[in-house]
Amino acid sequence: MKTLRKWVEVYKTIWLIIPFTLSFSIQGQVDPRWLRHWNEADKKKPIEIPAASRIAAKDEQGIPLIIKGKIYNPDTTPAEGIIVHSYHRDGNGFDFGKNDVELTTWRLQGWAKTDKNGNFEFKTIRPAPDYLGREGAHIHFTTISKEFGRQWAPKVFLSDDPMLTEKQHSASKKAGKFGWISKVKEIKGIQYITVKIQLKEKGDF
Repeated sequence: MKTLRKWVEVYKTIWLIIPFTLSFSIQGQVDPRWLRHWNEADKKKPIEIPAASRIAAKDEQGIPLIIKGKIYNPDTTPAEGIIVHSYHRDGNGFDFGKNDVELTTWRLQGWAKTDKNGNFEFKTIRPAPDYLGREGAHIHFTTISKEFGRQWAPKVFLSDDPMLTEKQHSASKKAGKFGWISKVKEIKGIQYITVKIQLKEKGDF
């Protein structure tokens, strides 16, 4: 029984600390299924992208969540003009809608572009954990820039999620301000998280 618990902890930690998991890449290659979703999303990318945008529509069922983000260059200076794509599961833990039927792209997603201070913002709802119980609620971010290409950022998890373990909290804490477990604050029924992402020198895909 102890061995089983140990492997469960290891499994959860792996899902958290790997910036781009098997959902994105397989042995160094982009998962073709994920890439199909991405390409469809990229085709629908708006021409004009604001610094503040939406992921979930105003009438989407769920707890309102505002994501305040900041992108940094590899040298930790604020990164202006970085395109940020974000998506997450809905309030029931599904990526693609009813019964998790895979559409050509994710149902809840949005685009933003960092301002001169590297800031961006998304209004959305709080995602639910995976409906199969495989991992806690989290939010995906992908960045696009001419200099650093297309990059996956670490998945951002929510600090008050009971599915997270002490090891996961510790691993995130060691990353300092770029930790991937974001503290949740709530004001008048609206939850807020802050996300800080540091770009790598080279693109991922």
